[in-house]
Amino acid sequence: MSKITILDIALEAGVSKSTVSRVLNNKPDVLPETKQRVLSVVNKYHFQPTAYAISMSQKRSNCISIVIPHPIDHVFKNPYYSETLRAALDNAQKKGYYVLFSCSPDMSETINAVSQRRVDGVLVISPIASHKDAMRFLQDSSVPLVTCGKCKELGEDIIQICTDNYQGELLAMQHLKRLGHRKIAYINGPDFLPSSQERIRAYMDSMHEIGIHPIGGLVQHSEEYSIEAGYNATIRILDEVPDVSAISIASDYMALGLEKALREKCRRVPDDISVIGFDNIPISEHYSPPLTTIDQHIAEKGKLCIDILVDLIDKGIRPDNCSIDVAPTLCLRESTKEIRS
Repeated sequence: MSKITILDIALEAGVSKSTVSRVLNNKPDVLPETKQRVLSVVNKYHFQPTAYAISMSQKRSNCISIVIPHPIDHVFKNPYYSETLRAALDNAQKKGYYVLFSCSPDMSETINAVSQRRVDGVLVISPIASHKDAMRFLQDSSVPLVTCGKCKELGEDIIQICTDNYQGELLAMQHLKRLGHRKIAYINGPDFLPSSQERIRAYMDSMHEIGIHPIGGLVQHSEEYSIEAGYNATIRILDEVPDVSAISIASDYMALGLEKALREKCRRVPDDISVIGFDNIPISEHYSPPLTTIDQHIAEKGKLCIDILVDLIDKGIRPDNCSIDVAPTLCLRESTKEIRS
């Protein structure tokens, strides 16, 4: 028999095409004797199914769209995204799914893939308010949809998984205050990100709690997560507030630039200035000194997003709560110390 198909396998084995597909995809819901009968026919003809043939028989693609709807420079300058993507890709592959990755602010490639039924589900990483129309299209298409990162403007019916960014920055500030610091500066990330809005709110609340209104150069905003942004913001702080004793920064990656600026100004970490980051990217423990930071469990969060998305696709199971917070933790290393009297 030439050009044998899944239908041919099904007819000879006396089963349906969907049963053959389940066997070929190693799904658990097939009786052992049925599975053996199908595999006997598969082996008899040395059948090698294509991914396309399997997906057509199942009326699904076995493909997930992962989209980061931001400019490429913004994404690939920040190790947070590569770590999130690595964890998500790894888990998707383990669950037998291909991944269509795109990086475009308008999500056009993902929208086209959904319209053409080329993907079974969508994971959007770090959506913001300007993505509301695209997200609404995805919802209206009834494709299983999960976001990594929260945005209130998108509505409460989208499954959104996020670090509790407010709590994370509170942990950072509580740690610095326990060490006796009061003149604490903050370097924030891009204002358009909901995570940045939550973190700056936590910083301001913490400073007001100890009776300090951050004025002058204590608060710096960055347009991107980059080494250059961390460097420039730190220079401004040191020029405007030379007696600052601690700096909390919204990104471990930006802290590379912060440390460079401190070295140029002959400020030692942590003897002269304590530094605490946010993210706990893998390289942060290799800084000099190793960086105290807020661990937002990036890999675990990326994996969880795929777990929930695949449950939606395969079983139609939705979590009880559409808003899921991943609790951050304080990761103590050597870049903070008690302030000198």
